[in-house]
Amino acid sequence: MESFLEEDLEIKETEENRRKNVFGYEECCLCLSLSLRPLWHNPCPETPVIPIPTPSQSLSTTSFSSPPMTSQSPLPVEFIVPYQQVAQQANSYLSESSSPPPKSIPPPPHPPSPVWAIPRRPRNRTAVQRNRKPDLAVAPYEWATKKRATVHKLDYLVSRQILNVSGEVRCKKCSRSFEMQYNLLEKFREIGIFMNQNHTLMLDRAPSKWMSPNFPNCRYCGAEKSVKPCISEGKRSINWLFLFLGEMIGCCKLTQLRYFCKQQNEHRTGAKDRVVYSTYFQLCGQLDPTGEFFSSLMNSDEQ
Repeated sequence: MESFLEEDLEIKETEENRRKNVFGYEECCLCLSLSLRPLWHNPCPETPVIPIPTPSQSLSTTSFSSPPMTSQSPLPVEFIVPYQQVAQQANSYLSESSSPPPKSIPPPPHPPSPVWAIPRRPRNRTAVQRNRKPDLAVAPYEWATKKRATVHKLDYLVSRQILNVSGEVRCKKCSRSFEMQYNLLEKFREIGIFMNQNHTLMLDRAPSKWMSPNFPNCRYCGAEKSVKPCISEGKRSINWLFLFLGEMIGCCKLTQLRYFCKQQNEHRTGAKDRVVYSTYFQLCGQLDPTGEFFSSLMNSDEQ
């Protein structure tokens, strides 16, 4: 019996303690509710108040409804138009930035300089200049200068209307002599193109075309390839430009070719094909030192 009584007393004490704890918790909540602002307090009367469910309600029975529509008027037009303008400006800026910049048309490539216009390694010319002879008193031809074995530039010849170069030739078969002419610009263009296209293959040696020229036919007897140029025995009066345009420099003797190279301060020892090539090279440089005249001829032909 005593054990049962003790158990009943313990049960009663636990219930009293639980009641005290619950009462204290309720008093604490009441104090906080009086001191703090209620959760559903809304400072703006125009906005709707969303009811907060009480703790007694279960989640299953709670219904979340949308707030009621207010009678507030929509935004005026002046608040919308600036945004549209900003959007249009942004789109135009993005389209301009995304589009690639306009490509400028590059200038046409500059044509390469001809072979004779490329600068070469200078040589020691002190000994040559010391033994150099004075210039001639009178030029042997109108296209030649007073300097030995030297011709005028193409600019000078064209400005003086010297467009045809003549020379004396003789037929081997009928032994008749007559005068031939070559067009200055046409023949120079032909030789310049040949040199530019084949200078890497020639290796500073004249090709067979220059060593054994293709002689013209005789206008009197009609013999084929029988006309040869009349080369003067005096070295100072050799018609170098006529031989150059007719591609008959290979008919000169080796001593005559060495004389020409000596006057140009050019290396003159070696086989004849090397000296012939050097003679053609130097004459191209005398006619068009910078290569601009030859480039203008090529551009005019392309147009």
